[in-house]
Amino acid sequence: MRMGLVYGCAAEDMVTGLTIQCKRWKPVYYNPTKSAFLGVSPTTLDQHLVQYKRWSEGLFQIFLSKYCPKIYGHGKISFGAQIGYCLFLLWAPVALPTLYYVVIPALSLLHGVPLFPKVFGLWFLPYAYAFFAKTAYCLIEDLSSGNTLNGWWNSQRMWVIR
Repeated sequence: MRMGLVYGCAAEDMVTGLTIQCKRWKPVYYNPTKSAFLGVSPTTLDQHLVQYKRWSEGLFQIFLSKYCPKIYGHGKISFGAQIGYCLFLLWAPVALPTLYYVVIPALSLLHGVPLFPKVFGLWFLPYAYAFFAKTAYCLIEDLSSGNTLNGWWNSQRMWVIR
């Protein structure tokens, strides 16, 4: 068994995973009963924001480097995997549409322009379905991977902050 690690960037775990897949190694998900390598996670909002900024910069740097999945993974991993990696690496630029979704509803509320359909109208159903389907999917995914309900709730709150 060999181990391959790539260093030299802020998100070296992502580059290592991409390199392992491009070398056609078989990745193994190992989840021992006794937890190890837990590390220290940020505890305050300031620490979280600094951590997410570092991750965002590191992931975007990978996208702009020779390790871009569309270049480095071309012909080595599937097209779907390339798109998946690119989506994750473009975490920082995706913040721009999120900013749009924060600013536009506030502006429409201040100017009295209705942005969403009435709650009892027929056009509200797609919004409600999307919200409940996404929430249920995330909850089931977290619980099936061994997380607790409290852990899921904390990750939902952190998603809003990010």
